[in-house]
Amino acid sequence: MNIVIIGNNYFGPILTKQLSEYDTVNSYIFYDTNSKIIDKIKFILNIFKIDVVYSLSASVSGGGALNLALKSNKKIVQHFIGSDVLGAVEDYKRGNINQQLIKNSTFLCEVDWIAKELKEIDIYAKIQTYCIIENSDRCELPKSFSILTYLGKGKEEFYGVNTLIELANKLKDIEFRVAGIDTYSVVLPKNITLLGWVDMRKELQNSVCYIRNASHDGLAFSVVEALSLGRYVFRNYKFPYTMYFENLTELADKIAQKKRLFDDSKLQIHTEAIDFVKSKFNKEKVLGNLVKVLTESKK
Repeated sequence: MNIVIIGNNYFGPILTKQLSEYDTVNSYIFYDTNSKIIDKIKFILNIFKIDVVYSLSASVSGGGALNLALKSNKKIVQHFIGSDVLGAVEDYKRGNINQQLIKNSTFLCEVDWIAKELKEIDIYAKIQTYCIIENSDRCELPKSFSILTYLGKGKEEFYGVNTLIELANKLKDIEFRVAGIDTYSVVLPKNITLLGWVDMRKELQNSVCYIRNASHDGLAFSVVEALSLGRYVFRNYKFPYTMYFENLTELADKIAQKKRLFDDSKLQIHTEAIDFVKSKFNKEKVLGNLVKVLTESKK
């Protein structure tokens, strides 16, 4: 089967490579139909050779590539990966939906809370991740205590910058390191360091804890990667082997507790988190299930 992957232009090419290496029976290719004219042309020219269109990012209203796939009677698999759920809910409220596209799409999502959100707009998605961690080896905690987080450029408030600032002011003896941005519009506390665009795995190795505090979130690859390294993850969504918090006070208290354990040499690498990632996000389980979904016959 000829399977074309569209959508997210960061994870799309990565997943295409992983699927191609894992499944040598079927053909996988990624087209960036969102931003590259040449890929849009290739998609149109090859539409009759395509068996499956897999969109890594989902829509209920449609778009050029999805509409063409629908018109050409191709199998369509759409994967909700996080913030695209917000767009779908907004489209649903406005009545900007393509019922034919919805009817003819197989929908996937990565976590149960996204599935519940989608169910409220009559979208029924099977829980299936595309997140693979190939290396989840033991990585000892660094010698100094620091916390890593991520802020998307231009979306700093969405990723919790205001909470971060308050947290840094409250816990002045802790270093907070921020991936994703190298400048910000206001003066930050001295214990916040902006790293810019970095190798997240390396920075996680240099951290004891990781904070994920997005206003709306899906699985979050960085969370899984942090767990794979045995790091302690604080998150505002409930997820296995992470520490859930509802507010700033609760988050600050939990961080302070880990800091005390670390200072007393009583904080060990989070081995249970490593084992969890190895069992749930390995190549065989993730890609095996995904290939099955993509290649099974259309209903």
